[in-house]
Amino acid sequence: MNWQDLDVHHIGIVVKDIDEAKKPYEEVFGLKVDAKFNVDVFSAKVAFLPLNNTYLELVEPTNPEDGLSKFLKGGGGIHHICYEVEDLDTIYQQLKKKNIRDVSGGIQCTPCFEKTLFLHPKDTGNVLIEVVEKATCKLPGCKY
Repeated sequence: MNWQDLDVHHIGIVVKDIDEAKKPYEEVFGLKVDAKFNVDVFSAKVAFLPLNNTYLELVEPTNPEDGLSKFLKGGGGIHHICYEVEDLDTIYQQLKKKNIRDVSGGIQCTPCFEKTLFLHPKDTGNVLIEVVEKATCKLPGCKY
């Protein structure tokens, strides 16, 4: 797999309140929420705003004790970059061979993605990377 050939599915932004946070995107930039999900496995609500070829994902923590809430207490903002792959199981095995750790306890299933995995930022240049397979929200402008 060649990472430079992958599509960025979304950029995750942690916010205190999705309804408040979406206002400038709607009012200033003319974006509209395309889909909303409750993601219990990550204690969050999410909303996807489509751009030309990717999404902005607004992430609202729902558990005041978890990592997303701690990130929000630090000011929130850009949280992760998400890449979409066709075979996450194979990618996960390749990453483990390179000693890349995950922070999500292995591959998870969510309402947004059939499979998702978060990679440890200490192994990915201090950026939290999410890798997903079979997105519920297909990429804007996507031909498949």
